[in-house]
Amino acid sequence: MAKNSNSVWQILALQAKDEALRAEVSLKKTTQLKDKIIARQSKIADLLVEYSNHAAALQSDLVSVERDNCRKFIAQLMDLQNRTSHEYINVESDFAKAKKHLILANQEKLKAEFLVKRDQEKQSQEMAANEKRELELQCIAQFNLRQTPP
Repeated sequence: MAKNSNSVWQILALQAKDEALRAEVSLKKTTQLKDKIIARQSKIADLLVEYSNHAAALQSDLVSVERDNCRKFIAQLMDLQNRTSHEYINVESDFAKAKKHLILANQEKLKAEFLVKRDQEKQSQEMAANEKRELELQCIAQFNLRQTPP
């Protein structure tokens, strides 16, 4: 029965380790997505500056079609910037959840590893106590054999 107990703790420790690895992968994916969104926001901001400068330069020109196109594009960029900001907020929330999940999974993993170690120590102590008892019984038996008259 002690062997089954030991294997159960080890199985639980393996499951906790697997969950911690999954949580780590999830956090990594969320971090990568967050980084992509930040890069996208930076590109959009650069485009907004560039086209705003271009629109300002077109103010002096009489070409209203190009100016209108530039304004429309700036409006589309601003809309894209707003959507990206909302997406970033959602990903930031997912990132916080993934980070919390990773922390909890690592705590569970440590707890399971501690229980495995404790169980192994307990079994080792039981085995040492059994060996000591057997040795004492053998010593008593030998003593008794020597004490009996021939």
